[in-house]
Amino acid sequence: MAGSGETSVIAFHRLHYGKLAEGEDGRVTTAAGYAITRRSAGLDPAWDSFLSPPRLAELRRFEPDAIDIDARAAGCFLARTVGEGVVFMRARFRPEDGERGAGRLHQQAAMWLGGLDLWKNSPAACLSIVAHELRALPDLVNETEESRLTEAPLRWRAARPDPESVRRVIGRAAWAVPMMETLLDGAERGGQAVCEFGAHDFASEAEFLSAVGFTLQMLPPTYPRWRDISVVSGLTTPLHGLCLRYTPSWRQAQAAA
Repeated sequence: MAGSGETSVIAFHRLHYGKLAEGEDGRVTTAAGYAITRRSAGLDPAWDSFLSPPRLAELRRFEPDAIDIDARAAGCFLARTVGEGVVFMRARFRPEDGERGAGRLHQQAAMWLGGLDLWKNSPAACLSIVAHELRALPDLVNETEESRLTEAPLRWRAARPDPESVRRVIGRAAWAVPMMETLLDGAERGGQAVCEFGAHDFASEAEFLSAVGFTLQMLPPTYPRWRDISVVSGLTTPLHGLCLRYTPSWRQAQAAA
């Protein structure tokens, strides 16, 4: 792990799936159907089937009741590895007649794809960025199709946290024990494990993702089960492998390795 002050470039391809909207209220256009509405230049179309919300969420169908009731406004979130990449997804259902509407719901999802080495070396920075920037918003019809489907990848330059600072946070945080036990036991014993948290443990999803970022930053790149780690918030079912999961509607402490 790099020392304090060193920086790394965080880069993500992105792909949006949903319906095009228009106007300040984001009303879906009359002729709008489901489609990929935004794609980074250089993102191989072969990724498309792997980046679908049902496949990422391990569901036969992605429906509104797949999202926790207290997460439905912003949508659910997940982070997981796919092949040699890490995918971050925000997905929700929104009214076709705009954000404050009451019409028929449509699916809106945003997927960001980064390199697996990026995830292994800078999980705290990755989760900090997506916690604040990844939103499932519809693309607008007033932007040309060419610009939406050939944009440059997103890039940030982020400082890597100081290892001693990370250790101090981990050493005094109640959530650190079940998270680390899940990850370390998973490396030793194999198999599946879910580490559950609710609103009693974290006041917001952003706090949960920050905690997970610090915990994962403690793992070396040589940790044997990086590909099995998933981070889930607001999804009513966990993912296979080693899943760190936050359900905002849970009001009692339910953290368990």
